[in-house]
Amino acid sequence: MEASCYSVVVSRSVGDLFSAVLVAAVSLMANKNSASFAVLALFLYVTTFGFLQLSLSHILVIVLRQISLFRPYGFESAFSLRKLVACLVVLWLLSIFYAAAFAPLTTVILDPRKAEGVCSYFSCQRPLIIIAIALVAFLMATVLLFYAAVAYKLYNTSVQEKLHNEPNITKKKLKHFMGFGAHIVLYVLICSLLLAGAIIIQNNIWLFHKVQVAETCSLIEYLNTMIRLETIAGGAVLLWMVRIVADVAVLWVSEYRRLLPWISRNEPRILPNNQQIVTRSDSLRWRRQFPATFNCPVYTLERPQNKWDYKN
Repeated sequence: MEASCYSVVVSRSVGDLFSAVLVAAVSLMANKNSASFAVLALFLYVTTFGFLQLSLSHILVIVLRQISLFRPYGFESAFSLRKLVACLVVLWLLSIFYAAAFAPLTTVILDPRKAEGVCSYFSCQRPLIIIAIALVAFLMATVLLFYAAVAYKLYNTSVQEKLHNEPNITKKKLKHFMGFGAHIVLYVLICSLLLAGAIIIQNNIWLFHKVQVAETCSLIEYLNTMIRLETIAGGAVLLWMVRIVADVAVLWVSEYRRLLPWISRNEPRILPNNQQIVTRSDSLRWRRQFPATFNCPVYTLERPQNKWDYKN
């Protein structure tokens, strides 16, 4: 199950790497050609492909953690590596198709003159932006509530094991799952700011549309609206890059022993509580079975008797 979770983490890291390379390439091209509107296209990419791929990856990791806790019948065959790879392929395809659905809006961002012919405000731009905002809010709440529910189940199971004087195996899983919570906290924080930025951008797009269709177009209002749009979009893209770097840092801090196993080779190994209990109980059982032969070799108890042993 750990290999399955790390497969999802690798897939998420590949998506983040692709996003970072794309943002860097588009930023360099936009800076060279003075195309400041490209930051709006990057913001649209982050809120579609980047956000959906990250959210579905977190949900898949939480599902795998929950299954590893309860271990239903047939879960090993149901979540084999081949099926997990198929799930990751579906995850990527959903993210790509969702981002492709916003292609008309991307065309309008790159060339505003095609707005009426390709994607008008009321019939195309506004519905797509509302869908993006609604999906960001829905998936963010889903990931947070799902994580809280699984963490509560792990905590409850750990308490039950302690009350029944059983080996508290779930406690280690709970600690590891709480370490994964750092990614969830970072995800919720960045996506909350992303959601707020998307709402503000929606309002400014409405103002931009009003300025364009007005009979007396105010140049100052037009420039102010464009500056606000590009500033908020640029801040959101920058926050997404910060999230990528912070995710990598959290992963290395929490999983450095698994990622770099040679670091912990010289560290003293501590047996789990259940192994220590078994060792102590075995030693006590040995003393109870053989109270009088503590210093005697075992083979003397099985030596055959001789007739001279009964001589007075």
